[in-house]
Amino acid sequence: MKIIFNKTQLNSEPKIRGKLEEFIPEFKDTSRYYNENEIFSLVLSAIRANEVNIVEIQQMAKRTQYVIDTEKINHWIQGVLLPNTVQIKTDDKELLKLLIFSLAMPYKMLDIQKRYFENIVSDVFKEKIGEVIFKQFANQRFEKDITLDWSISRKIESFKTDIVDSKKVVSIKSTDTLESIWAEAPKNAEYGIFIKVSLPKDFLMKILAYISSLEKLLNFVQEKIQKDITASDTMDLVSFIKETVYGDQMAIKAFTCGFFKTSNTTFKLQGDKLSYIGGEFEIYEDKHIVKCTELKLSEIDWQEFLKDIY
Repeated sequence: MKIIFNKTQLNSEPKIRGKLEEFIPEFKDTSRYYNENEIFSLVLSAIRANEVNIVEIQQMAKRTQYVIDTEKINHWIQGVLLPNTVQIKTDDKELLKLLIFSLAMPYKMLDIQKRYFENIVSDVFKEKIGEVIFKQFANQRFEKDITLDWSISRKIESFKTDIVDSKKVVSIKSTDTLESIWAEAPKNAEYGIFIKVSLPKDFLMKILAYISSLEKLLNFVQEKIQKDITASDTMDLVSFIKETVYGDQMAIKAFTCGFFKTSNTTFKLQGDKLSYIGGEFEIYEDKHIVKCTELKLSEIDWQEFLKDIY
């Protein structure tokens, strides 16, 4: 089915959701892995980047209309999103390594950073989760074992590479903003890989629940306060936490959007503006940046990439 938008409507996420509302359950079923909010955000990015020509721009007298084809959206989900989606469960070894890395990093940074410990843990985890995703993606798709760097150095250096032993400087960037359409890499990177991660907001709590540490804490609290005459409210909170955290097992879903080779044309300066369907994006620092539609993601492309970096 084809749905007509004007420019004002395409500038509004709620208006896009409203006009696509009846199709979102169908998109969810097609995608298999993602819930309705996640698939809407991913579809929104596909619309803004105009993946597989989802949007047809038509001139009607003095106005422009944008025609979105829901069949093309389903085609993009089946042909692009699904084949490049992987899931990581809580017991994944690389994920647990990342957890330890994230917990250790704040202790290395506290003398130079004025941020809360928990914020640093969360930021580091989100920044490096893409590397864990790509390791699994490369193993599943190409039986290639990627080695990640889990060392921590106090030295502030220019970016090296996210893949150990690679001949090229490879940057793996991830975001939990699923509607994002821009892939980026540092100034000295030779390749950029872009990954969108559906990460539960309470990911740290779910990891603690998996290894039983959360259960031990909650049981400890219950045991200590059960005889307190004011304990009922706290007990209710303990029950609420158990019901909420243990309700769904955590499985991190991620879409490896593709990669790009950096060049003079991909390098943008702070203040540059890039347009997309529905708006404009301003660059906040000098870096390499491309739209998702410019990424390479075919099997041949990935094979050539792996051959080039090793």
